[in-house]
Amino acid sequence: MKEVIMFIRPKMYFETKKALNDGGFHSMTVKDVVGRGRTPIHYDLDGEGITRNRLVAKKMVDMYIRDEDVEKVIDIVIEANKTNHAGDGKMFILPVREAIRIRTEQKGEEALV
Repeated sequence: MKEVIMFIRPKMYFETKKALNDGGFHSMTVKDVVGRGRTPIHYDLDGEGITRNRLVAKKMVDMYIRDEDVEKVIDIVIEANKTNHAGDGKMFILPVREAIRIRTEQKGEEALV
C-alpha cells in the first residue's frame, strides 16, 4: 500500500478530482495549504515594489492506494496538472505499513476499497 501526497494548483483541483474519479479513485483527503517551491515568486503588490518568497495557495490531496495502482494515479495526476510551467505541483509516494477500517476491522488493502 502507498500514500500519495500531492500539492497542486487550486484551480486544477476539480479537474484532478474528476480525472481520479473517472479512473476509479474516489477516496481522498483535501486541504487548503500555502507554501512555495524552489523558484522564488515575485509579486508587485499595490505598486509598492517587488516582494519575494511569498507563500502561494495550493491544494494538498492525500490518497491511500494499492501498490499496483501507483503508476496509474501518477499518470492521471500528471495528465490533469502538467502545464510545463513552474508551480505545476509535486507528488510524494510513501509506503504504508498497515490500514485498518475501524467499523469492520478489515486490514490491509481490504480497508482501502
